[in-house]
Amino acid sequence: MTAIAFVDTETLGLDADVHAMWELAIIRRENGVDTEHLWQIKPSKIDLEHADPEALRINGYMDRMVLPEDYWAGDMSHPCGIPHPMKRDELRTVITDLLSDAVMVGSNPAFDAAFLKVFLDATPWHYRTIDVATLAAGYLRGVDLPTGATSTEAQHPFSSRKLSLAVDVDLPGAGVAHTALGDARWARAVHDAVMGGVA
Repeated sequence: MTAIAFVDTETLGLDADVHAMWELAIIRRENGVDTEHLWQIKPSKIDLEHADPEALRINGYMDRMVLPEDYWAGDMSHPCGIPHPMKRDELRTVITDLLSDAVMVGSNPAFDAAFLKVFLDATPWHYRTIDVATLAAGYLRGVDLPTGATSTEAQHPFSSRKLSLAVDVDLPGAGVAHTALGDARWARAVHDAVMGGVA
């Protein structure tokens, strides 16, 4: 069975060609087993000069960036319990291995894929990504077909928040929403609600 990678990035803005990724979570599911990974990446001074202040506010960069000054990147899920330092090439190799041939799933994974492509200079994941909002909307439309009803949540433009609630998945709360691991877990929960659990 093909591996699944539930992915979320936190970034310094919306444009992958201008803004840097500073936090990344990957939950890789293989043979029904999930492994969680979380990294922070220290932006350069130039990256921070180009940062969108609204993005920093939404994702809590100022409060949540915890890497020591001398770290380039840190494995935040390392067994030692504290950020474990990593070099760029080491991190790129680990991320590439985790995403290799996996189906990327997320809330708007095209956004995450754009930032990952810039960071990795490659696209090791399966070419067809899965957006959980689109998945949930299709599911709700399918449920409605026999009755002829149409879920208001399944209408364009999709709201991932409304669709999440429509498939009985609670939204991430304060302090969890707009964190890479919190949003990756949320995408996994929506995916599993629609697809019937862990595959």
